[in-house]
Amino acid sequence: MSPSPTDPERWPELFYQTNIDRRTCKRVVPMQVLVIGMMRTGTKSMRTALKELGYNDVYHMDSCLENPPDSDMWQQAVDAKYFGKGKPFQREDWDQLLGHCEACCDCPTAVFMPELIAAYPDAKVIVSMRDPDAWYQSLLGSIKPLVTSPVVQSLSFADSFILGRWMPMAGALMNGVFDGKIFDDPEYTKSQYIALHEEVRQLVPKERLLEYRLGEGWGPMCDFLGKDVPKVPFPRINETGEFKIRVAIIKKQAFKRVAEKYLPYVGTAVAFGVAYTLLRA
Repeated sequence: MSPSPTDPERWPELFYQTNIDRRTCKRVVPMQVLVIGMMRTGTKSMRTALKELGYNDVYHMDSCLENPPDSDMWQQAVDAKYFGKGKPFQREDWDQLLGHCEACCDCPTAVFMPELIAAYPDAKVIVSMRDPDAWYQSLLGSIKPLVTSPVVQSLSFADSFILGRWMPMAGALMNGVFDGKIFDDPEYTKSQYIALHEEVRQLVPKERLLEYRLGEGWGPMCDFLGKDVPKVPFPRINETGEFKIRVAIIKKQAFKRVAEKYLPYVGTAVAFGVAYTLLRA
């Protein structure tokens, strides 16, 4: 029996980061697949599945953890679309930000599907929608505890490399899409969730559109994309229990970065006292 993978092996994006300024980049591979699948709709499984089918890379919210400066550019995109700050992104901007990817799923890309469909008219589009009630309950049990955590909010002020970028961007995105009501008005939030998917259905010709629900396996997706069915089972990743483990790791890694940054300026006892407080919170 092979040993169980370590946390860095299971979730390398939480431990190892690059520092690439996407504004210096351009498209190097064609964008082939656009998936509208909001957070908590099985997007981690979808990303893994698309990679198994040969698409490299596949953009996902994890990409903002893998390369933290991406959050800065997404902040610009969100500000322009929802708050009238700056210029809306055009094909050149998307090629800079997503030019290394052949596919995308999850937020932030899910809320920019109209723009991405216009930018990449030849890409095939997959609508991966979860039952709105189940989706919202999952949101309350996972995303809400993360973004409202006093520890995470505190660390975001000190951890300028990752959380200090990701938290403001994620907050602005959710406020923009759901008008600041995401955790306060379930019916409105679910109606916006439904509307996002319906908009995509109206924009894409039927021959380029697949309605897909996780649990349907490889068959429909492979038929649609013209791919052979892999010999491995369809991925099932990032269930609620695993999500909580990842959040705990995110907190610990953020604290390590903060401690390394500020330890030269504070006493060791103070640093460890703060660590003890944060990690117990």
